[in-house]
Amino acid sequence: MIVLVLLAACKTPPPVTDPLAIAPSDFSLDVTVVTSEPHTLAHMRSSRYVVFPDGSLHHGDEDGWGPNTLPAKTRHLSREQIAMIWNRLDQMGMSNSSRANETVNFQLLKKPEDGSLYMIAVVAKGKYWNYIRYIGQQDPADPAFEYIIRLLAGYAWATDLPGVEIVEEPNRYDLGPDPYERYRGATKE
Repeated sequence: MIVLVLLAACKTPPPVTDPLAIAPSDFSLDVTVVTSEPHTLAHMRSSRYVVFPDGSLHHGDEDGWGPNTLPAKTRHLSREQIAMIWNRLDQMGMSNSSRANETVNFQLLKKPEDGSLYMIAVVAKGKYWNYIRYIGQQDPADPAFEYIIRLLAGYAWATDLPGVEIVEEPNRYDLGPDPYERYRGATKE
């Protein structure tokens, strides 16, 4: 009898207990913002953020990004950052489908004539659900949508400043006189 219990125990896979695995292993997030007019604020700009289960973050905020395009990979997120995104979705009530909108194809939604259209799609635990918000030009952004988009924008290094390219000057060290100075002098031919 004991032998049978031991044999059964050997066949059972050990449970995976990763303290950083707050997010489901198949968690992915797709956020698309479509606006009628250009904005400088990261959460109000036409943009697209896609987080894949492996932690790849794709981001693009040039004109023309929509739900049918996949921007280039911006960076790879750590497990802690993925857990942070999932935790924020959970705090805002978006980590399950109980408060989600009806599932629709984002490509069939009309571009807003005035204001913005926010689309968030979540895949987790083998299920898919989405959230859609139309916001007028003068209306404030939905706080939950604003928060998650600003979190993703921070991870994607998107700023509120328009057209800023960060260029860091290299460190230059004075290591003494130029060793090639004698070769740069006037040469007689």
